[in-house]
Amino acid sequence: MCFTEAVGRDCSFSSLLLAVGLVLVTLLAQGYSWASWTGLLLLLTAVALCVSAIPAGKSKLESRPQVQPCVAELPGAQQRGYEDPLRWSFLPSQGAYLANTALPEEYENELCSMKCLAMHRPTHEPWRETGKDYPYSWHLSGRKRLWEIRLQLRFKRLPSSKLYFGLELEDFEPASAAGRHIKAVLLKAVQRVVGDFYYADGDDPAKVNNGDEPEPPTFVMPLWAFDQFHVSEVGQEPDLTGDLESVGIRRTDGLKTYIRELKAATDNFSTSKVYTFCIWGVSQFLDCMNWEARGIVPGLRFSFSRFGLRPPVKIVIYEIPGQHDDPRHLVSRKRYYLQVAMWSMLHPPTPERLRRLLGSFADATSATLPKKYSFSGALDFFACCAGGFGREHHESTLCIDKVPDVAFGG
Repeated sequence: MCFTEAVGRDCSFSSLLLAVGLVLVTLLAQGYSWASWTGLLLLLTAVALCVSAIPAGKSKLESRPQVQPCVAELPGAQQRGYEDPLRWSFLPSQGAYLANTALPEEYENELCSMKCLAMHRPTHEPWRETGKDYPYSWHLSGRKRLWEIRLQLRFKRLPSSKLYFGLELEDFEPASAAGRHIKAVLLKAVQRVVGDFYYADGDDPAKVNNGDEPEPPTFVMPLWAFDQFHVSEVGQEPDLTGDLESVGIRRTDGLKTYIRELKAATDNFSTSKVYTFCIWGVSQFLDCMNWEARGIVPGLRFSFSRFGLRPPVKIVIYEIPGQHDDPRHLVSRKRYYLQVAMWSMLHPPTPERLRRLLGSFADATSATLPKKYSFSGALDFFACCAGGFGREHHESTLCIDKVPDVAFGG
């Protein structure tokens, strides 16, 4: 694989030098000597010079045939001839699904009923951006966000404690030394966007005392980490496939006000209301189709697997009822409102891992969709930082009274 393919399509000499400089400064700040890294700087600079001399359009990625299919304009989000590599499944599984669907998926358990809609830009086929030739281009095109997730919840049983939304991994996967360093940078970038979160590397089962329960790798946030929310009466909830620009309240309306309004709503959850949530802020860092992080260091991209984040990942909404002296988020303490497995077919999970989650449905990952679907795609969330960074828990909190009115658009 060529160097330009490894570092990303937008690699340039200047961005490489900036990236090397940032890494060098970070390493020096952590106690590494000049002598250890001067050689690395010279080597990477030489490689960057070679890369900058490559004629444009000569890399394997850029020379790939870009034949655009004949796609008729259809109303709304519908597009023929489009399919992306994302796959997802509710857990317990009823089969694997595709994404960017014309209608939201519905899910129900003993705690709640839910509708879910995921939009993702075609990062696997970027040529589609020019002609806006993909589902929901009317909403995503020209924005910083790579994806947007829309959820609607109606509770059957009201939560008795704080709800968390985010990622959970099935297995402890130690990351490489470089992966741990990159993940630390990514955590800080995500914190600037969402503020409050809980993060744990997870416990290595081989090092846990007999009889003790290991904590899974976890990255979760409170509900106010969503970028938009709305409360409505049953039957009056907004259409998840439509334009929600004027619906509810957003973080960009003022973070302190947003947090207070959402806290007031969550403190008064009702079984007779429908709660709509949208998230997109962290998506600028997370390309779920290509299974890589981007935008952390200018011009560079990093596989999620570098962080110990091997597919599939679990998207979860849960609470931890009761009081516990141990702050860990153990599975036995959680009450799950939603569990979803998500992966990309460009970087598929092993058959064993998939079968463990999906059971008999694991061999049918291409999924035959119901007739209501006219195109495909996937429920992709911010697969971010769960796994392998040290051995400590990390809980970031943000005092509401000290929160600046920061707007995160996109």
